[in-house]
Amino acid sequence: MAVGFPLLAGVAAGDSEAGALACLGAYVAAFTNKGGPRRQRTTGLVVAGAVNALAFGVGELVTGLFPLALALLAVLVFLAAMGPAVHGTVTRLGTMPATALLAGAGQSASGTSGASRAALLVLAGGLWYAAATGLLTPAPRLRGVLATAARPYLEVSRHLARLAVGSDETGAGHGHASVTALRRAEQAVRDLRGPGGDEQLAHTLEPLLRQASALVDLTAALAATGAPPRAVIGAFTTATEALAERSATVAGLLTHPRRAVAPPPGSADSMTAFVLACDDLRSDATTGRGPYAEAARAGRQRRLLDRIRAAADTAHRQALALRHAAPARLHPGPARQDRFDAARLRTAMTPGSSTFRHALRVTAVCTAVFTLVWAARLPHGEWASLAVLRVLRPQYGATVERAGQRITGTVIGGTCAALLIAGVEEPAVLAVVLFVVISAGFALRPVNYAFWVVFGTPLVLLIGDVAQPGDWGSALERIAMTVLGSTAALVGGYLLWPDWEHDRLGARAAEATRAVASYLGAVVEELGRSRDPSADQARRRAEGVLAEAETSLRRARREPAHDPAAVAEVSAAVETLATLMARLTALTAHDTRRAALVPGLDDYRVHAPAARPEERAGHVAALTDALDVMRLHLDRLHAQRTRELPAHRQEDTPVRRTIREHGPVIELLTAMQPCIERLSRVRYRQES
Repeated sequence: MAVGFPLLAGVAAGDSEAGALACLGAYVAAFTNKGGPRRQRTTGLVVAGAVNALAFGVGELVTGLFPLALALLAVLVFLAAMGPAVHGTVTRLGTMPATALLAGAGQSASGTSGASRAALLVLAGGLWYAAATGLLTPAPRLRGVLATAARPYLEVSRHLARLAVGSDETGAGHGHASVTALRRAEQAVRDLRGPGGDEQLAHTLEPLLRQASALVDLTAALAATGAPPRAVIGAFTTATEALAERSATVAGLLTHPRRAVAPPPGSADSMTAFVLACDDLRSDATTGRGPYAEAARAGRQRRLLDRIRAAADTAHRQALALRHAAPARLHPGPARQDRFDAARLRTAMTPGSSTFRHALRVTAVCTAVFTLVWAARLPHGEWASLAVLRVLRPQYGATVERAGQRITGTVIGGTCAALLIAGVEEPAVLAVVLFVVISAGFALRPVNYAFWVVFGTPLVLLIGDVAQPGDWGSALERIAMTVLGSTAALVGGYLLWPDWEHDRLGARAAEATRAVASYLGAVVEELGRSRDPSADQARRRAEGVLAEAETSLRRARREPAHDPAAVAEVSAAVETLATLMARLTALTAHDTRRAALVPGLDDYRVHAPAARPEERAGHVAALTDALDVMRLHLDRLHAQRTRELPAHRQEDTPVRRTIREHGPVIELLTAMQPCIERLSRVRYRQES
């Protein structure tokens, strides 16, 4: 609203051009809004408004002085790329001063306004945005943190729904989404404990996160049990669907705390039906009509569903209790400001620095495109340089992704803008349409860059043409310049000091393998022993490094000239690591205090996490022997339980307790063996 208001005010005052320029000033200032305390945010926006207006005015003045304009553009682009190494203010301003410089050059080329008047209007728009956000933006409320805390419950609900219909047997992919959402929620609560936060509110939220963590692990454990026995599959589906709805209800309470409380979905009846089905399956095992192993698996699933229900019920009560706190105001502390540090800047400006190479790359490509469009006298050539600024990323894979989004969004949004410009000749109507576009664009900006470009392109086009309705040809010219700049970014990123993701793919995958192996070792060491806090640290490190490897893999696939076989090999390894992490998560959800009595476990501890390539074959063979001992132990227990069932069907005999305690551990350790074996055959690039 703060961005669009100057445009409406200008149309109401009969000076749509002035409104458009003030709107442009507010628009570029909005991209420097990093949030934070009111005073710090407002001060930063005032500085940004003044710097952007100065850059805009300079852009208008130096349009006819090409060497000077080129030099100024190069300096602004280079500083933006080096921002974190220069100063915190430079980081916050980003590419907006360079954007304002190019916008000023384009405004001067159109010849629609005097330089001093246009720069003052841009300044007024920036200051208006600073004042409006300072006065009208309230302090954030706790409901924002609650919405973040709701995400793991929503992901657990989706995971359970997939398990209910049998479409997610391993749970690795959906379990990863649940873990990611949980870590973000934990970070939000840690931030709440920080400067300007609320320690009491953070303390109130922690039990809710503990229940979310329990649900994530229990759902992973349920997924690891595999499909339920055929005899109980209907009751299992009904019970799991009810629990999925229960978790979704908790997410709804946290996301929309003011909504009326709907009666919680009943899961008792569905669980009762599942318990009865499990009893019937055990009766079949008693009479020899079915293997006891299936009855044991169904019993394990029943116990897990019981624990999921208990955690969901507790979370539901906690979410209800937190509804009253949702409107509470938060007062974030000031963000840390990076001061100028000459030593840090010298360290960053070396040939080995990826930041420095990217700064040189983007500066060279942007100035080359600026020179090209100036020499060819291409209309609206500043849009080509703007596209370079928006598209060119430090990694080439990310550049390819951004270029596709930019071109697609610009073509769609620019075509819509051209149709609007051609069909709407009344500035007042165009201003109202633009106000709606601005609102939608900024609302969707955090969702996806492509959505932002679809709305942002007509936004800028309409800002530039609101004073000249009917000139739809300019929209097509700007689309062509965007395509030119995006293409130049792709070519420049490929030719100038390219930073290939596939070159570091092997190192990232090897690091992920070591991190997961370390977590595997920590989990196995915990079996039958007291819980070690270092295992949680190893888990978080493994999750983070594995996520980095997945991101690197996604970008490497988009890069040209990569080795498809190497990428496929790393892809298979990363998928295996994700599956192994899911099974380790499942293992931590079980009670393993008596696991020390499992025969062969000591050998498993020694050989499972071994990661030295030259010894892997021997470790895998020894691991297979240890698992054979464990499986024979479990088979003997099942046979003993089958023999005693007729006389002790309902009693919790020692054999039954041992199966309950040892069975999940042995089955999950067995399920990990194929993952460990596949990883033992991988030879990453830096290991060969």
